[in-house]
Amino acid sequence: MFSRVGDDVSLPCNNVVYPNCSSTTWIYNRAGTAIELVGLGKVKKQLNNIADRLSLVSNCSLYVSNVRAEDAGQYTCQQYLTETGPRHGADAPVHLSVLTSEYYYLKSNVNMTLRCSLLTYMGHGTCISGVSLSWVPKTGTNAQVTLDSSCDITLNVTLQKEDNNRKWTCTLTEKENVKISIDFTSTFSDSSDVTSVMPVKTTTSTTQQYKTSHVKTAPNIFILLQIAVEKTLQATQSQWMWIYSEL
Repeated sequence: MFSRVGDDVSLPCNNVVYPNCSSTTWIYNRAGTAIELVGLGKVKKQLNNIADRLSLVSNCSLYVSNVRAEDAGQYTCQQYLTETGPRHGADAPVHLSVLTSEYYYLKSNVNMTLRCSLLTYMGHGTCISGVSLSWVPKTGTNAQVTLDSSCDITLNVTLQKEDNNRKWTCTLTEKENVKISIDFTSTFSDSSDVTSVMPVKTTTSTTQQYKTSHVKTAPNIFILLQIAVEKTLQATQSQWMWIYSEL
């Protein structure tokens, strides 16, 4: 399954014994570390970083709200007929992969960098068979794409006047079928200056804007690196200001 940061997902359990979920246990595993999230139908409340985002829904599916990057991994639904008894039947694993994004831009040089990558149970930027990322559209721009891997791609753009309000889309495909995507919009305060980049989920109707004067948390992972040059009366003097924000 694929998700973006901030989305809600429902992970199916395909080996349910008791419909009331009293036999259902969910195990999370990533990088060799296993954590019990749900034991015999009850969410483990001591998991402070995720417990309040977990619940069991119909057919004992595990519902994860407000997905985070660290939620990527393998989720296994198991069945126990009694609390102390052996595991019943075969496991039902579900792999959750999370599409993440970062953007950087240099206001003074109107250069912009957009990075898009996939986190899987195998690690950051490691593709599952048949999965790849791409930036679209690229025509009509001077954009260049670099690939650390087919699931970790970076778009470098020297923004021009015609890039005002232009949408940049990172698309995830599996076996040539589009599964999920993230949009960005470059917005200028005038025809020559960059003021914001807006990340937009393609499945939502509202957008969140990130102005240069302030950085807010967002439904995706974003790192904003801004270098603003403020001209003074002396042409050779400048003031640099770094703004860094990470979710």
